[in-house]
Amino acid sequence: MKTKVLKGLSLCSALLALYSGFLLLQEKVSGEAYKAAFAAMESYRLQHPEEHPRFLAVIDYSKPSYLKRMAVINLKNGDQTFYLTAHGLYSGTLYATRFSNAPESGMSSLGLYKTLGVYNGIHGKAIRLAGLDPEMNSNAFNRDIVLHSADYVSLNFILINLFTFNGPMIGRSRGCFVVPLQDIDDVSQKLNQGAFLYAWTE
Repeated sequence: MKTKVLKGLSLCSALLALYSGFLLLQEKVSGEAYKAAFAAMESYRLQHPEEHPRFLAVIDYSKPSYLKRMAVINLKNGDQTFYLTAHGLYSGTLYATRFSNAPESGMSSLGLYKTLGVYNGIHGKAIRLAGLDPEMNSNAFNRDIVLHSADYVSLNFILINLFTFNGPMIGRSRGCFVVPLQDIDDVSQKLNQGAFLYAWTE
């Protein structure tokens, strides 16, 4: 029995190491996503010259959920940090393929958002968002679409899904942007108030 347990743990460790390396080697955010995000932000700032954001988050929903598909960019020096990010339950499984601005849709919404500040809610520390696109995400605030953290956004959850034959995906939200528990402090410190977030797909 002990031998079986040790073999199981060794297999888990090997798979974890394999997927950790896999995540680090993969392209995380496409050039098209960056281009669209900067264009949307600059278009908004032309109409709101008082805005001087320090950070921009770009989420590339054309990528599968096991990749760190959210880049948080320091607009002062160009430094980037990448994070795993969940999509909505009804947007898809491994990939997000459906999007909605409708209340109770359980889907993610695309487009440009502005961060409104950090608060403590049912998921702990979170960031409120205002959708800036009338067609794609204008209902975000009323839908309670926020950025928060959860344990289902993790390599451990990827492994659980692999062992249960659900594929290498993380968990899904009700439409919120969800990052790993260990990353919420870092993300919230950067995005806090007045930053921008842009969600994109092909």
